[in-house]
Amino acid sequence: MDLERIRRKRQKNVQEQALLRREGLRLTAEYYRNQPDELPRVLLHHPQALGIDWSSTIMVDLHIEQYGGHSVRGLLLTQDCRFIEFDLDTNEDYSELDAKGRNLWHDVTEQTSTSRHNRGTGVSDGAWALEVQRQLNGEASENA
Repeated sequence: MDLERIRRKRQKNVQEQALLRREGLRLTAEYYRNQPDELPRVLLHHPQALGIDWSSTIMVDLHIEQYGGHSVRGLLLTQDCRFIEFDLDTNEDYSELDAKGRNLWHDVTEQTSTSRHNRGTGVSDGAWALEVQRQLNGEASENA
């Protein structure tokens, strides 16, 4: 299905909305996989101590706060298919954790839906993230 045509439509059905969500997840994951220097350095150093392998992990969502403080928050899918939500206060150049700030790192796998049949929304974002990760890791075909 042509994604550009779907984007231009005013009203989208559940399947079309799900395809657009999947495309957004894929673009985010590919961007940070292909350009790891765009990730805040704190994410490259802190997670490695926690056993995160960035060659197999994907970034699902990332928000970098620049106004009113310096923090990085988001969601990633680790190499062992665990969803990790993080909210980290950093120094001004996002290279180190702020020892006095909040530095939350939670496994939210149990609370993340990976269903392919959600009423009203179709395929869940968790299921799409797992599919995108398999594709980027060369574990599935493009049409999976």
